[in-house]
Amino acid sequence: MPLSLRTPGGDRTFDALLVLFWGGLLCWIGFGFWSRPELGLAGWLLLTLGVPLVACSGLLWCRRGWARWPATGLLGLLAAGQIWGLFQHGFGFGRVAILVGLLWTAVDVFRHFSPAALGESAEAGTEEGTRPMISLALLLRRPRYLDATGLARYCEAAWGGSYRVLSANGEPRPPEPDAEPGWVTGRAPLLLVGSPDGLFVVHNHDRPYFDPGNDPTSGTVDLRLRQVLQENRAWIAVDLMTPTDESATRESLYLPVSRLIAELAGPDCQAIFRPETEQFNYWDDTLEERLRGPDALALFADPTKLPVIEVDDDDPRMLAAVTEARTRWPEFVEAFGAKAGEHFSVKAPVEGGGNTEFIWIAVEALEDERVSGHLGNDPVDLGDLKEGSPVSVPVAEINDWVFLRDGQPHGLFTPKVLEAIHSESKAAGGSAEA
Repeated sequence: MPLSLRTPGGDRTFDALLVLFWGGLLCWIGFGFWSRPELGLAGWLLLTLGVPLVACSGLLWCRRGWARWPATGLLGLLAAGQIWGLFQHGFGFGRVAILVGLLWTAVDVFRHFSPAALGESAEAGTEEGTRPMISLALLLRRPRYLDATGLARYCEAAWGGSYRVLSANGEPRPPEPDAEPGWVTGRAPLLLVGSPDGLFVVHNHDRPYFDPGNDPTSGTVDLRLRQVLQENRAWIAVDLMTPTDESATRESLYLPVSRLIAELAGPDCQAIFRPETEQFNYWDDTLEERLRGPDALALFADPTKLPVIEVDDDDPRMLAAVTEARTRWPEFVEAFGAKAGEHFSVKAPVEGGGNTEFIWIAVEALEDERVSGHLGNDPVDLGDLKEGSPVSVPVAEINDWVFLRDGQPHGLFTPKVLEAIHSESKAAGGSAEA
């Protein structure tokens, strides 16, 4: 686990600072003694205890639980020395206060930095900072108008019940502390919703979702995702701030969020994004019903559109896969002619709208040196060409092919290469999934 400069959280922060105080105090006194010849040995002894304590405080600050052992051991030695001093020089108030402080620090450090305590901290989301918020966002092609009155109607459609708008002289006002659930207040870009499921924030922004330089898809080779983000002009998100049932699972807490997002969706949607896992899915009208269902999060594991991966022309893995596909092309021709299979498709470059994309084509005819059929999936940007549009390509430009025989695919030489390139892109910095 990498070192973190964030505070350890709660009592652990105070404990780490106390250890730093004791270690710093010993070092300060030790340096003073060290400069005096008659006290040089005592100075070395204090520095020998103080410097490790300062180091332990830094390790505890970084939540290294094992550092509690040397820290409590050193504090124990100091406490033992203080007890010896009490018997030698009497029970003065200052000496007793120092002894109590040392013992209290040792016990607190040992308790608060135990594996169990640190484990509970991580589970509660405080060890490494705040846990990701329960949130879903819709990326939009254009800004959307949304006020408290309209949002109240969306909430009623998504969750049932009645939602009133809180305002005073037309201005949004906060709810009363004892206000019953079922209210909406605020104005764009931030609106608040109180429901039986908890407190929600609804965002409505007229700007791209990702700020420049803070895009988790930076460096992605997925042309489709890159286009979505380039065209993104606005976004709407629903965040669950405080759930009514704190013991509920995170998956169940997404249910009211996904149902409200389904009501807020529309034809201007480009994609849906889950910030907690940085997952995308390209928008499709079928997603509305899935968002209203009991397992809405499953839609992120089932892409509505295949990624379109950008590959270097000289990538040796792709060149080898294309060479094998073209070498074994006669197998495809023979099977197609004998109708010894089904779902015959080829992959080839197709031009449209001033762009070129390698895309799958469902084959309908093989004539001379050309293959005719229709586009098997939706292109990124080929002008008027869409899924199902008729196309014809030269055989010489085909770089992959596939057909099914007895339910088993034959061909598919390039997908493994594309998957490897996509994985390398995410590992190198484009971490968002689609």
